Amino acid sequence: MSEQIPLSFEKPKIVDPKVADLVEFLRGKGWMTAAQIAAQTAWDDRRVLDLASQSDSVISYPGSPGYKLLCDCWLSEYEHYRLARRHQAREMIGKVIRTDRIFYRRPAMTL
Repeated sequence: MSEQIPLSFEKPKIVDPKVADLVEFLRGKGWMTAAQIAAQTAWDDRRVLDLASQSDSVISYPGSPGYKLLCDCWLSEYEHYRLARRHQAREMIGKVIRTDRIFYRRPAMTL
């Protein structure tokens, strides 16, 4: 009898080592904008956005005051984040459904 190897169907998530640096930087600082973070680190605004998006510990949402650690959030802040992100997800799914309808109704294209 051979031992069965467990199967994993999820792609491994590759996380930039600098994500941990961002988490440590934000600890206890409250909300900070990308510009504020960039001014105190060697990262530009885009790098801050990229690092924050890789982290499940850093939150931000459309209209938020910036970036904040999840462990430093009040319940009301987390609920606001959660509702904003769910709304954003619904909007994105709606857009895909609308564009699917347009794309698949058009005549088929050949190469």
